Amino acid sequence: MPESKNNKPRLDDLAASQIGKKLRAQFDEVLNEPVPDRFLELLNRLETAEGRPAKDSDHD
Repeated sequence: MPESKNNKPRLDDLAASQIGKKLRAQFDEVLNEPVPDRFLELLNRLETAEGRPAKDSDHD
């Protein structure tokens, strides 16, 4: 790993690019997963407690 003037370790551009691509691919998979029903229920309860109408859990 090349070091900068202040001796902090730094990734080269190729390594940083490859890490970024792998992270984006991993997070894209997570974003496409459905939200668990239990989590939707908790969000609806919170919205109701705050006086906002709860969203229908059947819709995205």
